Amino acid sequence: MYAASYCRDITRKKLLSLWLAALFLFCGIATGVYGWMELRVDKSTWEYMEYGKLVIGWLGVLFFVTLGIGTAYTALRDAFWPEKSALARSIRSQLPYPDSAPGVQELFAMVDQDIGANGQWFDKVAVGKEWVLGEVACHIPRIRVFFGRDEIRSHRSGERINTTRIIELYILDDRRQSHIMTLNNPRELQPLLDCISLRAPDAICRPYSEYKGWCRKSDMEWENMLREYRVRQGEREMADFRAGSADNVIDQNMTLTGPDGSVTSRVTAELIRQTLLECLRQGEGTFSLAPGRPIEQGEIRFTGLECFVGFYEDLEEPSVQELEELGEAELFMKMTSTGAGQVLQYGRTCQTDVRTAESILQAWFKGELPNLSGWEAVPLTVKQEPVKRRELPPPHLGLMSVSGVFQSHDRFTLEDVEVVAEGMNAGEYQLVDLTMPGGYLWMRIQCGDKTDGRCKVSVTRADADKLRFFRNLCTHKQAASWLMEFARGTFQPDWKEWKDYTRQAEKEFKKK
Repeated sequence: MYAASYCRDITRKKLLSLWLAALFLFCGIATGVYGWMELRVDKSTWEYMEYGKLVIGWLGVLFFVTLGIGTAYTALRDAFWPEKSALARSIRSQLPYPDSAPGVQELFAMVDQDIGANGQWFDKVAVGKEWVLGEVACHIPRIRVFFGRDEIRSHRSGERINTTRIIELYILDDRRQSHIMTLNNPRELQPLLDCISLRAPDAICRPYSEYKGWCRKSDMEWENMLREYRVRQGEREMADFRAGSADNVIDQNMTLTGPDGSVTSRVTAELIRQTLLECLRQGEGTFSLAPGRPIEQGEIRFTGLECFVGFYEDLEEPSVQELEELGEAELFMKMTSTGAGQVLQYGRTCQTDVRTAESILQAWFKGELPNLSGWEAVPLTVKQEPVKRRELPPPHLGLMSVSGVFQSHDRFTLEDVEVVAEGMNAGEYQLVDLTMPGGYLWMRIQCGDKTDGRCKVSVTRADADKLRFFRNLCTHKQAASWLMEFARGTFQPDWKEWKDYTRQAEKEFKKK
């Protein structure tokens, strides 16, 4: 963990709210004592107004006592069980796979390191390179819309008019999650908004009066906003790249293709390590580093290094050390030879441990070739025999009801699939399996039960090089929507939100 744990300081400071809990409990007890004394007096002369005041007083007792107990519980929970705190939950919700997030120490360390190295403080809120930290935390690349609130509220107490000034930062991320952070100094709000605009240049800053309107936007309006965000992001990155190339600022000879298919030329040693650890936390994953100018040695050109890593141990929230010690790695070096008047494409592969793989990747990033002795040669192009034409397997729709009755259909229409989707929303099925013509594109939905209400969706995607397998967890409504899109041929999700388990599926098929 970073030397200064800002996250732990925030959770420990929750203990200061115990005095507020004590105040609420005192008000509740005092109101209760007064109400008890009123119950014992003679009520023969009471009017309806007195009975109404008594009822309101006892409701006040219930309100203050409940509020005091809740405040005390939250303060103690955040201070002594930080993994259950609102801060930890907010960090966990920002990760690609919250259910497989690391332990609270690693969660806090991600934010602490960024704030410690890059943080700028605005009252009680810090803005780093990757995170915004207040009572909760928000990952800056996920910010889509943010709002600054500076309001003065007035309320009358007898003849006095009391005023309260509310200074808050509201953030909506790409998953429509809301993050609220409080400030005390109103002068710090605008500099905070300006800093976030610089760190998230494609996000939208709007006045607080529009906040509720953005929360009520329909799914279609939100998707349009996300599409516009991606367009702005792409245009800005292209403009930055062209400007950097013109000024000869960017001299990057390496591009990284991530496990989700994203490509970046802004490669750093830290990015390589983060990508490797992310693949391990997800169970497995593949990424590659390709130089813009191939590295040449004699008549051989080295054109790319691909890395596959997997972690198959049955451990909950493994640490970085456990990931590095128990993980598996396989490297594949792509090469071409131009000798003897012909071009040959081939490669070499080796299986090793995670730490050795990382050191080879870091050296390759610097333009240094690994020692290939002991690496197994693998051809990149294999001549295939012509395959006899065969009829494509028909589509298939398999259903299992909640009572365990299984149905199999080879002849069905899009309307039939729509009826199945409606049945999923109504909780009529525990399994839906849709296979498209050809037999290789399929979607399988295992509906949730009482223990876990989420649906487990598995789907295949045909890439240029191979058939890939993905899975995700979602609600019944989302699963039904994906089923209809898959049946119509319009299924184009954000694959960054899906877990690639291709290697695991291939191993299971080989066992069969």
